[in-house]
Amino acid sequence: MNTSEQRVAVVTGAAGGIGRAIVRRLAADGFTVIASDLREGAAQDLVDEVGGLYQAADVTVEDQVAALVERAVKEFGRIDAIVNNAAQAGALGPITDITAEDWKRTVDIVLNSCFYGVKHAARAMIAGGHGGAILMTTSISGQRAVGGHPYIAAKHGLTGLIRAAANDLAMHKIRVNGVAPGYTLTPMTQQMFGGEEAARQVLASRAPLGMVIEPDDIAAAFGYLASEGARAVTGQNIIVDAGFMEAQSRSISFQRDPDYLAATSK
Repeated sequence: MNTSEQRVAVVTGAAGGIGRAIVRRLAADGFTVIASDLREGAAQDLVDEVGGLYQAADVTVEDQVAALVERAVKEFGRIDAIVNNAAQAGALGPITDITAEDWKRTVDIVLNSCFYGVKHAARAMIAGGHGGAILMTTSISGQRAVGGHPYIAAKHGLTGLIRAAANDLAMHKIRVNGVAPGYTLTPMTQQMFGGEEAARQVLASRAPLGMVIEPDDIAAAFGYLASEGARAVTGQNIIVDAGFMEAQSRSISFQRDPDYLAATSK
């Protein structure tokens, strides 16, 4: 394939459950993918499966994130999309017990790494003059207080970064968006709930649609946002949660005193 016809994407956190699904989806959609993760064996196996390149990177180090973008431009002459997907759950428990080191580590991985990805991908896309898609894996934790304190704070910050960068980069035809997964069946959630079958039962029970969200469901949203079909979409955060967030809002509103609705309708 001529390099002028290629579309090139970088995906961080590529060896995780959602990361693997994103890489596979983008590869199926015709992207050449540079997959990055510190878990070399799993990431290399993925690249062997779908094609593309593997490059290790610690996303908390700006120069290493910049090197991923530089690799794309060096090898293929361009970068069309980046998915800043790497993350960790971070410290749990009362905020009075969380150390400064744990807080900084989580913010570095979840939020600062995305700033580096936005910054360096945008520079390359502006230089290339063909626009592009800068994407982030956010979370329902960026909408509600779900999870640990550092993670919630970082994911809320990430939604703000999406809006600010989208406004800044629109003149260059660069779109900036996020996908917010709800409770998704990944190795992490399977471990959390005591195995795959137990995790499936718990996740389905929390979803108003009565379904288990699979990594492919999240990847499908990224595939859309990376495509020309989303050429008019920027500054958005697509929530993929099988209705969980709306159900929480509804349950709160329905806890009102029965006389409340009657009083407000007069």
